[in-house]
Amino acid sequence: MTKSLLECCLNEELIMIQDGWFYERSFHNKFSMGWKVKKILHSEQSKFQRIDVLETDAVGKLLLLDGKTMVSDLDEFVYHEVMAHIPYMVSRKCENVLIIGGGDGGVVREFARHQDIKQIDLVEIDERVIEVSKKFFPECTQALDDPRVNILPQDGFAFIKQKKSFYDVIVIDSTDPADFASGLFTQGFYQDVYDALTEDGIMMNQTENPFLDEYNIKNIYQNMRKAFPFVQSFNAPMSIYPGVFWTFGFDPQKGLREQTCAKKNFNI
Repeated sequence: MTKSLLECCLNEELIMIQDGWFYERSFHNKFSMGWKVKKILHSEQSKFQRIDVLETDAVGKLLLLDGKTMVSDLDEFVYHEVMAHIPYMVSRKCENVLIIGGGDGGVVREFARHQDIKQIDLVEIDERVIEVSKKFFPECTQALDDPRVNILPQDGFAFIKQKKSFYDVIVIDSTDPADFASGLFTQGFYQDVYDALTEDGIMMNQTENPFLDEYNIKNIYQNMRKAFPFVQSFNAPMSIYPGVFWTFGFDPQKGLREQTCAKKNFNI
């Protein structure tokens, strides 16, 4: 089994399988998590990154991008619900939503549950992530055909510069701050996001593990504070991510509005 699995690997630097176990190496190769692999369902090198889908014993199907865990059948709902419903509940108005990244479709699905949202733009640089997710994670991608959803295969870093004071919520559902995604964690990018938001707009993003990636998380929040007057953080358990504990940045232009949140009632 080990030999056949390794033969499927396009780049053993990015995906490491030993004795039927996949190991994700993280935080400058100082940390590793492992999953028992039943089968490799898909492997390819897209124009931008390596894409793998594994069938595991513990978490069902697992989506990897450049050897990093992104989505699993077991707990994808935790990440996607956090990224969508928290900014929705706090926003004064949520009609126009932008998601940068998020080609697995999970965040789109959660926003689409709210009928008062008029437009959801999904800007995903890698169309292959969307296509692979449609095949292997249909529960995540079920809302991509919603008429309110616009799928835009573009570079989010360039796209955001074209928008001014338009979106009520912008979600940055990016991979880790490395390679082509590193620009999505810079002060300049956060300033462009701020400019693209309405007066009461909110940015939401994933901000890594606070214990195992202290250097990156400090830089991320320092950059956000240079662009946004209010920067807050909260966390959620994520069994598939290194350290099983993940933080999220929450950046409202005018701070938290508890009264707005309290008045919103909905059934999702």
